[in-house]
Amino acid sequence: MSKIIMLDTSFLLELLLVPHDSIQGRHEEAKELFSLAIEGSYDVYCTLGVLYEVANHIVDIKNAAVQRKIAAEFQEMVVMAWDDNSPFTVIPNSGSSEILAQFASLPELCEKYSQTLRQGLSLVDCTIVEAVAKIKNNYVGRDKVWPAHIWSSHAQLKALEPDHFEHAFF
Repeated sequence: MSKIIMLDTSFLLELLLVPHDSIQGRHEEAKELFSLAIEGSYDVYCTLGVLYEVANHIVDIKNAAVQRKIAAEFQEMVVMAWDDNSPFTVIPNSGSSEILAQFASLPELCEKYSQTLRQGLSLVDCTIVEAVAKIKNNYVGRDKVWPAHIWSSHAQLKALEPDHFEHAFF
C-alpha cells in the first residue's frame, strides 16, 4: 500500500548516524525504513526547516573527518532531493512563490499552534504537522486515500501525525 511519509530531524540524524544525536541500533532501523520507503515507492517529503536543523547538528560534530563524511552524504542527499525529488521531495520546493507563501504563513502558524509550542514543539515541528496535513488532503482530493505518517522519535510531534504508524523508534 502506498504511503505519505514526512521526515523529521530526528529520523535524518539517525539515518546519517550523526554522533551524539544517533545510536547504531536506531541508525540501522532508520536505514531499513528508508529502504522500505524507496522500494515501496512511498511519497517521502522533508521540509526545508528540517534540512536546516540537520545541517546545524552536522556543524556541531567535533571529529573533522566524521563531520566531512556526514556533510558530504547530507549534501548528496539534499542535491538529489532538490533536483530530482529523490530520495524525497523537499517542501517547499524550488518554486519561489511556495517559499514566500510559507514565510508569509508563519504568523498564522505561530498562532494556530501556540498551545503546542508550549508543549515542546518547535516551529519546524509545527510546519511538519501543517505540511503533512495539507499533503494528505491534497491526495484525498485526487482520490488517493493514503495513510500519512511522520517518521520521528519526538513523541509530541509523533502524536500529531494524521495516521498512526507503529514502530519502536519512529
